[in-house]
Amino acid sequence: MTAAMQLDLAAITAPAAGFFETDTAAANALLTCWGHYLGPSDRPFGSQAWRLDVGGEPVSVAISASTVSATVGGYARRQVVELARLCTRPGEQWATRVTLRLWRQVGAPAWPYWDVAAAVAYSDNKRHPGHIYRTDGWRRLTDRAGAPSGPNATWSKQRAEGHPARGRKSLWLWQYDTPTIKEVQR
Repeated sequence: MTAAMQLDLAAITAPAAGFFETDTAAANALLTCWGHYLGPSDRPFGSQAWRLDVGGEPVSVAISASTVSATVGGYARRQVVELARLCTRPGEQWATRVTLRLWRQVGAPAWPYWDVAAAVAYSDNKRHPGHIYRTDGWRRLTDRAGAPSGPNATWSKQRAEGHPARGRKSLWLWQYDTPTIKEVQR
């Protein structure tokens, strides 16, 4: 690096953008403020929140959480982390894709509770077809998660009519370079 480049970098007092770990309560407040259809993430077990700031202002948040099920996509709970919430400030939709990629590359691997072999996310089939995950390289395992019959019917909590989490969802998987539980057990 040249001396001129060092001087230019030294003049920067704040980053133009950044991806930061943040307090879960603060992320939940942003979810509420921005009107996420599921509201705050209030699971009673492990979670971690991330925030994308641009120009010193939050534009998107992601919340990681332990999975509800003991196994997801062939992985044991202690091998996987779920993207429980992804929400972007209204008018800043461009930031959704950026936040998903940063969460996948930085947030999920930084999960403090155990080493992560895979990340999962669910998308509500009525709200969107999951293009954000597909175009980022995630693999759809099923489009019947949460259905009254199918792979999750025996453990899935049946939601009341009108509940925002009710209905079929797609389960998306991102695999890191580690073996699945099935491969380990062989």
